Order: sequence, then C-alpha cells, then structure tokens
Amino acid sequence: ATGSMPDYGQLSKRRLEDQQAGARIAVEAHKNNPADFVLWKESAADQPGWHADYRVGGETVSIHGRPGWHIECSAMSAAHLGEVFDIHGGGLDLIFPHHENEIAQSRCAYGHEVMANVWMHNGFLQVEGRKMSKSEGNFVTIHELLETERFGGRKWPGEVLRLAMLMTHYREPIDFSIKRLEEAERLLAKWPEAVPSGHAPHPNVIAALADDLNTPAAIQAVHALAQAGDPVYAASAALLGIAPRKVEIAAALAESLDAIIQMRLEMLKVKNFAEADKIRDDLLAKGIQLKDGKDPATGERVTTWEVKR
Repeated sequence: ATGSMPDYGQLSKRRLEDQQAGARIAVEAHKNNPADFVLWKESAADQPGWHADYRVGGETVSIHGRPGWHIECSAMSAAHLGEVFDIHGGGLDLIFPHHENEIAQSRCAYGHEVMANVWMHNGFLQVEGRKMSKSEGNFVTIHELLETERFGGRKWPGEVLRLAMLMTHYREPIDFSIKRLEEAERLLAKWPEAVPSGHAPHPNVIAALADDLNTPAAIQAVHALAQAGDPVYAASAALLGIAPRKVEIAAALAESLDAIIQMRLEMLKVKNFAEADKIRDDLLAKGIQLKDGKDPATGERVTTWEVKR
C-alpha cells in the first residue's frame, strides 16, 4: 500500500492526504488507500494473461493476469539498466501517477533510496500552437521536414530544425511553427562559418548544459561567442549540433581537407584528370564542392571549396 511509504509523492510533490479520494470516480473497495495501484492485474478468461502464484496471508494464491501498467517499466529498466540508473525521462504527463508509482515499487523491491538519479520530463510538441496529433491532421515527421515541402512549402536543413527545438527548454512545450523555423534560420545565418581547430567548447556552454540541460542559455552563449569572433565558437556550436553547414561538414575533414586538395592539385599537374575528378566527386558526395581557378597575382592554379547547400 502506498500509505506504508512515508515519502510517496516526492517526485510529483503530491501528498497522499491532499488527494481528494473519489472526487471524480469511485474508489475501488479493495484499496487501502486511494493512491494504491496493482502490480499484477487480474485478466478475464478471454483476455491475455499468465498464471502467477502469490503468498497471501500464508496461503498460495494463483492469479491469471498480466503486469500492471507501472510494473512493466520497472521490470524493463532493472533488467537493462540495473536497480539504480542515471537518467529516467518521459513526458510531463507521466510524472503522476506513472513515474511516481515506478519509484515506489522499484524502491520497495530493491531497497534503494532512489530508482534513478536524475528525472527529466519534457514538454509536449505543438505545431502552430496546437498539440501535434494525427487526429488534428497536423502530424509531421522529421523526414518530411527534411525531404519534402509539406511544411511551409519548402525543405528545412537539419541544423535549422535542431536549433529551433533547442531554443526552447526541454521542460517547456515546444511549438513547431514556420515562424519559429524562420527565426532559427535567421539566427544561424548570423553565425560565421568556421572549422573547429582543436579547442574545447566554451565553459559557459558546458555550464548551461549542466544546469538541467538549459539549451536556450547554451545557445545564447554560442551566439555571444560567434559575435565576438571567439576561436572556441566553432567547437561550441558543433557540440550542440547546430553549427552552420560548413562547420558541421568540415569538422570531420578539417585535418585532411587541405592535404586532399593539395593531392588533387598534384594530380592535375601531371594530367591525371581521372583521379583528380574522382577526388572532386568524392568530396562533393560529402557536401563539399571544389572550385578551380587561378591566382591573379601568380597565375598558379588554386582550388577553393564551399559547402553545397
């Protein structure tokens, strides 16, 4: 019974005595407390179920049933993550009673003070101010945003989608709107294209993320670095996955890109055009477009590159 657990309700900040039993529905007679819940729910003969034996009052009782709503999650987390694990997540609507009851049964089963060290609950996803659902007809997938023109009559780059979501703290409702995506794209356009050069992300960015994953504050820190031309800007933006496209692509090639281009120039000098074209095509497949030209001062062949958007 939940009444045997003095700190039941600590996650949701609800006290048993504050809950109005039967205010909306009748309290089931077999409950000692209105907040009590079943670990094993009895099934009718035509319902899915398994036989399980329990000791009740010194006697063995066999009940044909199935796991209760809450126990299945505790069982899976214990099996795959252990009796105590680091982070448990879920929607805000699951704090009570689901997560509260997960904590109660897991702590009682294993004798630990906690079930998870950190609980993170996200807000709901909305589209243009309305909850996203198939019944509302406003359900949209990331694939559709990236690959089709269904939302706003255009495709949206991945870094814009990520920035738009990270601009809202995860505990707050995230409103997916065309205006929000355009706002994220304008902000991203203000950030210079630069390649991470071995710097660690700025401490202000790390501190924001350590403060309950405060991504809006982290983005503000990255923006300040970008405006100041700080050399750690690129690494900080790349950490959040919101670097401009050139930063994102070139980060993986930063150490080898110059050498690759130089090797291609050597191929062109000896007229090995097939190999030079292969290098060019391989880079293009990774989103980097090479442009050949001549240095106006020396007349030497030079190659520049840009990201193909």
